[in-house]
This record gives sequence, C-alpha cells and structure tokens, in this order.
Amino acid sequence: MPHDDRRLPEGTREVAREAGDPSREWLERRAREDKLFMTDDERALWTILRALPPSCRFVRQHIVGPYIADFACPARRLIVELAGKYHFRGERPVADDRRRADLNAMGYTVAAVTPEEVATAPRRVARQIQDILHHMDISYPTHAAAETAASHPKARQATSGAQRLQLPPEVTANAWAVDAACSGNPGPMEYQGIDLATGQQVFHYGPVHGTNNIGEFLAIVHALALWDKQGVTDKTLYSDSYNAILWVKKKQCRTKLVRNAQTEQLYQVIQRAEQWLRTHSVKVPILQWDTRRWGDIPADFGRK
Repeated sequence: MPHDDRRLPEGTREVAREAGDPSREWLERRAREDKLFMTDDERALWTILRALPPSCRFVRQHIVGPYIADFACPARRLIVELAGKYHFRGERPVADDRRRADLNAMGYTVAAVTPEEVATAPRRVARQIQDILHHMDISYPTHAAAETAASHPKARQATSGAQRLQLPPEVTANAWAVDAACSGNPGPMEYQGIDLATGQQVFHYGPVHGTNNIGEFLAIVHALALWDKQGVTDKTLYSDSYNAILWVKKKQCRTKLVRNAQTEQLYQVIQRAEQWLRTHSVKVPILQWDTRRWGDIPADFGRK
C-alpha cells in the first residue's frame, strides 16, 4: 500500500477537500495501477533514485492529500518528478503552480528534472537530488541533522585549516558571520557561515544558479534556523548585506530572479526559508558588518 504520512510538520496544513476529490480507496487503487505502467523516462529516473544511499530512500506513487506523487522520499518530504508531465487531482487536470502550492503547504518540496537530463546526465541528476536532500531542510529537523550538515566535506575541509581570527574590538567573538559569492548576476552562487570564535566554517551551500542577494538572505536564515534547533540564543549574527537583513525582517526574499527549470531547486530552498521565518521568531541580534571600517567580513570568499 502506498505510504501516506498524515502527521504534518509545524507550520504546514492539510489541503482543503474540494467537490470531486478522490477517495482514499480510489487513490490507493490508482497508485497500484500506475506502478504497473511506467514510461521509459520514469523507469530511467526510478533507476537513478533507487541507486541513492539508504538515507535517501524513495518510493513510487506516494499519496499526499488528494495527489499522487510519482517519486517521493517521505522521510525528507521531497517529491521528484519529470518536468513537463501533466498532473491531476483525481480525474481533473491541475495546474503545476496550484499543485506545487498545495504540496508545499503540506510540507513537501517538489523538484523537477527534465527527461533530457535523466537520459544524458544521470550522475548529475543523482548529485543534484542528493544536494537538495542535504540542504533542503533549512530548519534542520533534528540536532543530528545539524551535525551532519556541519560534517559536510566542504565544511570539514575548511575547518581543518581554520585559524583564530583577528577581530575589531567592536565585534564580539561569540558570533557567526555569513556571506555569499556569485560569479555573474545571475550565475553560480554559494554561501557559507564562519564561527568568529574559531574561524571554522560551520556550514556551506552551493554552488547553484542564483544571485548574490539570494545567497546572503539564505545564509542568514540558515544560521538562524540552525541556532534555533540547537537552542542557541546568546550569539550574534553578522552579515554585510543590508538588503538581505531587510528581507529577513520582512520575511520575504524579494528577488527578481526568473523562476524556471534552472532555478527551481533554489526557489524551493527560498520557499522553505520564508516558511521558517513565518513560523519562527528571531531570538538573536542580526548586525550589519561595517566593511568600510572593519574590512571584509570573515565569511567573505575572497574573490574580489
């Protein structure tokens, strides 16, 4: 029987039933039937998903509210689908934006890959999905997950060569600094967080196609969410981006980046960051790093 996780995460909701919505029995029968009739592209994507590590276990035909997702990782609430495929709510066609909004409201992230990517670059698709799984839960559901993020290869590499920082007297060492770098606008973007007490990298994300402002925004939320799950309330967070700090205060990433297949992965992370801000209170001060007086922020990537 297809798995159905009925316990929704904090800040999510059930999608209201509509006239004509299918019954549970209908969904279960349809899911069983759909498992028997996969297209060549779906079989190729399923082969990629089955080869992922056990921690990324996917299932087919996963029931979520009134919808059936072709492939889902229930433990991480990630749905992976082929771009361009028609979707239904019962027997009725449903627009992608409406369906994605409903699934997001129920706590799921939806990632789309093209049939061309699946056919010609399966390893890249696998890496992309693993990267989404590694970073999508910007609020880190458990302390163990936070420790996993901190042990990411990039974080370990930076930590091994960390040195104690020389900080301005006005800056507290009981703090983290965050920054982003982007080659082009838009272009390959990444962000990181640095512990000012040790000089160690505490998290890193990217590169993904995006903008510097988006990276600065996500870096702040990433740090806030990680501290929230660890129960940290006595640290200070520094960012050199006025726009990103303002976006966090307004709980919205006001980017003009075009949303398409290339940026969909990043937009899913943005949505989760905005959702976190709407459902959590900020318990630590966020201060703007004074680059003119203090020089580059310690989290700077050094590419100027």
